[in-house]
Amino acid sequence: RHGVMMVGPAGGGKSSIIKCLKETLQERHGIHYKDARFNPKAIRAQEMYGETDPLSGEWTTGVFAAMWAKYNNSNNSYNTWIIADGPVDAIWI
Repeated sequence: RHGVMMVGPAGGGKSSIIKCLKETLQERHGIHYKDARFNPKAIRAQEMYGETDPLSGEWTTGVFAAMWAKYNNSNNSYNTWIIADGPVDAIWI
């Protein structure tokens, strides 16, 4: 697993730090970095990771799992950071 947690108050410079780090890595490694953001507090934990329907037994892929599948592709000419942009919650960390 790879992850970094950037915490701080609103307006504290978290987005600026992320932008600076992306630009530095792009310059250093010559690889373009993109970010994909979602707010984990706007959805239930089951909607984020995925869930099985109790009646049909059918699996529904969650938002985070779908994003991971989309962006975790070694054929991409860029790296994507999936950013959970919202208040920290013990359920999703």
